[in-house]
Amino acid sequence: MQINSNNILSQSLINLQEVDTPPTLRYIYTLRAESSRKTMEYTLNGFAKVLNISHHKLIPWEKLTDYHIAMVLNQLEENGIKDTRLNTYLTAIKRSATFANGMGRLPTDVLFRITQIQPRKGRSVSKARPLKSFEMSELFITNSPTLRDKRNNAMFALLVGCGLRCTELMTLSITAFEYKDNQDWIRFYGKGHVERRVPVNADTLRFVKEWELVREQLNITSDTLFVKMRRGDTFIDEPIQARSSVYRVVQNRCLQLGSKFMISPHDLRRTTATILYHAGVRISVIQDILGHADSKTTQRYIQKDDNLLIEAIKKVSLPSS
Repeated sequence: MQINSNNILSQSLINLQEVDTPPTLRYIYTLRAESSRKTMEYTLNGFAKVLNISHHKLIPWEKLTDYHIAMVLNQLEENGIKDTRLNTYLTAIKRSATFANGMGRLPTDVLFRITQIQPRKGRSVSKARPLKSFEMSELFITNSPTLRDKRNNAMFALLVGCGLRCTELMTLSITAFEYKDNQDWIRFYGKGHVERRVPVNADTLRFVKEWELVREQLNITSDTLFVKMRRGDTFIDEPIQARSSVYRVVQNRCLQLGSKFMISPHDLRRTTATILYHAGVRISVIQDILGHADSKTTQRYIQKDDNLLIEAIKKVSLPSS
């Protein structure tokens, strides 16, 4: 029997038209990075919760106004949500509202008033911080490391030595490394599916090579560099799939040290930025290494030296009494 592909295509288009995809999902589907989709899914569910709605897909856009949005943001602020996170809520709401308007579920005048809601500009001193020098040395286990330690050392080395994000680390391919013009590099797709190429120094590469040797000894075949582990140093030949797994690796190392310090994987990325800045590297170069779209983001990652601030303020002279 001959199959008419045109009929199949027309039927599939009809089926697609019958699907009433909620505005929030339409927005989420436009995000290329899986981590961004998860973040906005969580954010929009938080928005729905304040509206006393069980899920973001059930938000009644026909009934919402800019007043409701403003009240939700105020409630979130009273609940202790900080400005940067509030702005994430506002972005998700505005983008979803645009889709709702396009679907005829939100009047254009209401959309206009929602888009006029200004983001919060205040910013508190971040609790996140880069590592101090003694913390850096204690993070790595170099004295009789176990197989688990060798994997974790390589993870730490790439997080701080190349400034990788958690998702970039998890998805890093074993073929991402290349040697060109007397320099080792890693090439991968970062946030927003933008290709990055970052140089790798000798110290970082040494830890990676130790882990690669373990992979060979255990016949690990996963295309991703890092794989899961069970308790007891038993490897699973599968890629790490959750950022929380990388977070636990870092937190468990801190706990092994008796909680002398507690950090997150992103603090290692901040450490990269701070080390480079105090070594005299230009902000624009640090921005390229970290893969930031805006140099202002890079500047927020850098912790200024308190001693420099103290010496600077001493230079302010006031009249003697």
